[in-house]
Amino acid sequence: MITGISAQVFAAEYPEKPVEIIVPFGAGDALDGTARVIADRLKASFGVPVIVKNIPGAGGAKGTAEANKASHDGYTLLMGSTGALTARPLIKDPGYKTSDFVPIAQLVEAPIGLAVSADSPFKSVKDIVEAAKKDPGSVKYATPGPGSTQHINMEIFAKDQGIKLTHIGGRGGKGAVVKAMSGEVDFVFVGASNYTSLAKAGKLHVLGVAAEDRLAFLPDVPTFKEQGYDFDVAVWFGLLTNSGAPDEVVEKLRTTVAEIANTPQTRALYKKFNLNEAFLDGAAFQKRIDENVTKHSVVLKEIGLIN
Repeated sequence: MITGISAQVFAAEYPEKPVEIIVPFGAGDALDGTARVIADRLKASFGVPVIVKNIPGAGGAKGTAEANKASHDGYTLLMGSTGALTARPLIKDPGYKTSDFVPIAQLVEAPIGLAVSADSPFKSVKDIVEAAKKDPGSVKYATPGPGSTQHINMEIFAKDQGIKLTHIGGRGGKGAVVKAMSGEVDFVFVGASNYTSLAKAGKLHVLGVAAEDRLAFLPDVPTFKEQGYDFDVAVWFGLLTNSGAPDEVVEKLRTTVAEIANTPQTRALYKKFNLNEAFLDGAAFQKRIDENVTKHSVVLKEIGLIN
C-alpha cells in the first residue's frame, strides 16, 4: 500500500501509462457503449490511452472477477452493472465480493424492454402472460445472464402475475437477442437500446418497455403500464476500481469523471447509445450499491436462487 507523501506523488503523476476499463459483457451491449463513451472522454482528459477490454461470460462474473485480480493501482477500472456487481456474489462465489470494489461514479441508466422475433405469435405483454398461465414454464425468455437485473426483475414480474417462466442466460444482451430471433426463447428482456436497429429493420417486435414513459428512440412501443402492468425497471452502469487502490488515485478518478460526466460532449455520446444520464458521485453510488445488495438478498430468496 502506498502511503503518505509517496501516495500523493503517485496520484499527482497518475496516469503515467494506459488505463484499462474491463467490460464484463460483449462488445455492442449498452454497458460496452457506456464504457466507450467514458474511455473516449478520459483519454482526452488524461492524455493517455484508455483501453476498453471485453471479457464476457457467467452473466458478467468472469470479467468482474478479472478486474478484481488486477493490480490495485487504479490502472484497471470496471464498468460495473447492477446484476453482476450486486447479485451474482449472493448466488455463488464468482471470484469477488461486492465489497472488493470502490465506486468512482454511477454514470447512466438503461431502460429495459421486452421483444420477440418478427414471426412470434405474441403481439402484446398480455399475450405472454396468458400463455404462461395456460402452460406454466412453457414460455422461455432470455436475459444477459442469471442474476442480472433483467432476470431478477422479470422473475418478480412473473411472481406478481402468478405465472412461471423458464429463464435462459444469453451471455450478454446481444446474445439474449440472438436467442429470441433464432426461436430458442419466446422473448428477450434486455436493455431497450439493443433493439433499435433490429426493430427498425422489422427483424423483431418490441412489445413493451419497463419505463415510466415511452422512449424517444422507440416512440411507438407502449410501456408496461399502458398495458395494465405496474412495472418500471432500469439497469444502472457505473465505473469502479478494485479495493486497495491509493485513496488519492481514487479521488483523482472521481474528480475527473465528475468533471466530464455532465458535459455537452458526454451527453451527446450517451444519446448516441440511447442511454439516460444518471450521474451519482462515489458516496451516492456506494449507497445505491448497498441498497441493491439488501434488496437482491430478499428477492433472490423469494425466487429460489439462494437459500
